[in-house]
Order: sequence, then C-alpha cells, then structure tokens
Amino acid sequence: MKKIELFFIPSPLMGHAGQLIELAQLFVKTFNHITATVLVMKLPGDTISTNYTDSFTDHTRIKFIHFPPMDLDLFQDCPTIGFTADAVINCHKPIIRELVASRLTRPGPFEPNGPDSVPKLGALVVDMFCTPMIDVAKEFNLPTYVFFSSNAAFLGIMFYFQTLQDELGQDIHELSHSSSELLVPSYANPVSPSIVPIVLSDRDQWSKRFIRYTRKYREAKGIIVNTFLELEHHALHSFDDNTPPVYTVGPLIKPEKPKPKDEVLDWLKGQPKSSVLLLCFGSRGWFGVDQVREIAVALERSGCRFIWSLRRPSPEEHKGFPRDYTDYSEVLPDGFLERTDGKGKVVGWVPQAEVLADVATGGFVSHCGWNSILESLWYGVPIVTWPIYAEQQLDAFQMVKDLGLAVEISLDYNQMSKSQKLVPAETIEKGIREVMDRDSVVLAKVKEMSAKSRMAREEGGSSYMSLRRLVDNIM
Repeated sequence: MKKIELFFIPSPLMGHAGQLIELAQLFVKTFNHITATVLVMKLPGDTISTNYTDSFTDHTRIKFIHFPPMDLDLFQDCPTIGFTADAVINCHKPIIRELVASRLTRPGPFEPNGPDSVPKLGALVVDMFCTPMIDVAKEFNLPTYVFFSSNAAFLGIMFYFQTLQDELGQDIHELSHSSSELLVPSYANPVSPSIVPIVLSDRDQWSKRFIRYTRKYREAKGIIVNTFLELEHHALHSFDDNTPPVYTVGPLIKPEKPKPKDEVLDWLKGQPKSSVLLLCFGSRGWFGVDQVREIAVALERSGCRFIWSLRRPSPEEHKGFPRDYTDYSEVLPDGFLERTDGKGKVVGWVPQAEVLADVATGGFVSHCGWNSILESLWYGVPIVTWPIYAEQQLDAFQMVKDLGLAVEISLDYNQMSKSQKLVPAETIEKGIREVMDRDSVVLAKVKEMSAKSRMAREEGGSSYMSLRRLVDNIM
C-alpha cells in the first residue's frame, strides 16, 4: 500500500492538544503505511500545557515540530483564553502555510531509501478550533479532517444553532433565553435554556467564534469525534446529509504509564478500595473563597476520604490560568486541614488519570470536561457533575439526563456569570453521598459503559471499524 503522511494541527489548549496527539499516535500504531507530523503551537502563560506538549519527541513514523511560544503581550486585548487561543492559531496560519508548501515541494521528514516509498502529504487533521487551516489545505488542494475533541451531542447543537441562524434567521442569543425548553436533535431530552453554555449564548462568543467554526466544519472532508457509538448512539444518529461524514475513534485516553513518584499516589495505596473521592476541575477550574468553604463543609460532613485539587484564580480571572496556593489556610475554614488529616489530601495540580485508575478511587466531582468524562468511564469511576465553563453544562446534562451515567450537584453552574449563586454545602454533600454509594444504579451503569468503552477500541469494535473507514476515505 502506498505510504502517506498526515499533518496533525492541535489547538494550543491543554484539553485539545493531548487528544489530537493521541489520535496521531493511534494512526501510526494501527496503520504501517501512515506517518504523522504534529505541529505544536503554545499558548502564552499556559505552563501546564507547554510542559505537556514539550515532553513529546520524534520516534518511528511520528515527528513533532514545536513552534516557539509567542509573547503574551501580543494578546492583551483578548477578553478570554478562548479568544487568545484563536489569535495564536491565526498568527500561525502563514507559518503553517509555508510549511505545507515546502513539504509539497520536497520529501517529508521520514525519508526511506528509494523515491517511490517517500510518503505523500495526503491531508491535514485539524483541531476543532484550528479551522483557519482549512483555507491553507484548500489552497494546495488537500483534504481537511476536523478533529472534534468534545462530544457528538455538542457538535449536533452547534450545527443545529448554525442552521437556525443562517437558514431561518433565528437570533441565537434570544433563543438561549427562551422561556420554553429547546428540542435539539442531538439530545434525547428537551434542553433547558439555562444550561445553554456561554460559548453559544453570548453574542460575542457565538458570532465571533463558534458559528465561524461551525460554518468551516461543513467544508471539511470529514469530522473525527472523540466518542464511541455505544455511548452516543442517539446523537450520532441525529446528523443529516448536510453534515460531513462523522467518524468515532474514542475514547482516546492518555496511555497508562508507570506511576510517577507522587505524594498523592503514594497516599492512595494505603486507602480501601473505592473509598476515595477525587475533586478536580480541569486546567482552568477555580472557585472563590466562599464557594471553597462550602465545599470544605460538605466534605467534612460527608466523612468521605478525598483528594481535592484546589487552585487559586488567576489575577486576570478568565484571561489567565489558575495557580497553586502557597497557603491553603487563606481559603479553607479554620482547623479543616487538622480535622481531616489522614482522611483527605488538599493539593494543587494532580495526575488526574493516574488517580482515576487507582482502585482506591470511588467517585469524582468533576467540571465535566469531555476528557474527564471519558477517563471516568474508562476507569469505571462515577461522576458527580459541577460544570464551570465552555460546553460543560451540556456535558453534565447529557451525562445525568440523557445517559443516566452521573449524579448531579449542578447542571447550570457558570463561572463566567456575574449572577452565579453559591452552591450550598447541603447540595454538595448530597451529591457526594450519592456518588459514593456502592449500590447505586449509576455506578452499575458506569461499570457497564466502562466495559463497552474498552471494547469499542478493540479490533472489530465500533471505534476500530470507524477508524478503518476513515483511513480508507483518506486513501
């Protein structure tokens, strides 16, 4: 079979870069005739993501091109991290155009002996936010495949809203403030306007970012989604002929590695099976002091063992990234650490996947980022939902209402809303007790879906077969 090279272009955001790199590795591991070149952009100020992507080095049939970080001062006018990421991507567009042009006029990075076996650059695989690169591919008559790192249901609502606006003249901002529930084809249950996330309901976020992405998706040769058929059967069957072919390749989970020497992981070793609750809210998750204290009260009342990833807000709030505390007594109730000593750990950044993989972990209070949801299902750890930003309110809704795979603390919490109320300790404690119940229906369903998630990736499974169809299409 003829050899082919693919360019993978991840977004510089942490939750996106890791997934697309895993997809590149899946391609080269599964298909001997494919090589991959990953073009790594960096988000100024995001040390966690930069440290993660810098850890990747070239190996057999996969090459990494790391672009140097750009000066943060260039992006001071960007109101949020999402707008900053878009600006970084657009700044790299001419650089990547030159790279594609040079690649098409000379052999690629994997030069075998003999000109007939030099891999041809066959396509660009771009992150859901890297849609400007679709124009680059068009210029050179290359196909583009969009990698959608969220779920099929959210992809469906983006297409639905774009159709309503472009074809029916609907004001999406007004729709998201409707007094009646929304019937969205990709969700099995009616969607309350209160859980439509700000990236769709805010006029600037929608008009300047998300509707533009969605329009460009329709120009792609196909859309690759990090999900699997057994999980999102309803959403995947909601797409019509106006949508490019959708390929499921998930769940893409960071490969298990030998556990690093880590205080948290060492502590977990001594805990009973399924006894520990993980509280972790992603690379951008933080709470104000009053909310932190409500969480602490709930944890103490529940009597549950716990690991709590507690981080302080950036001084720039939504423009920056949270940092670790130097002194937890600034925000925790007096005596909390002493009273929970031996029973809980309050830490900064945690190795989330490794904690979820440990048999001592029995529940997960999560912001419901799609990566976190897939990891929880893979390891069979039930989630209690606490969405914060991006599309997470819809993720929480899908997990609780459509799929019955999670327990609810909140479905509509919105960190960017100035009117957001505190979630009281009583509500948090109730969610904790439910998610740690070893006899719950949710736990049984999560364990069943965990087995299905692993079968989907096996040879002959739904995601394996979808990946083969995708490669046939590319060839």
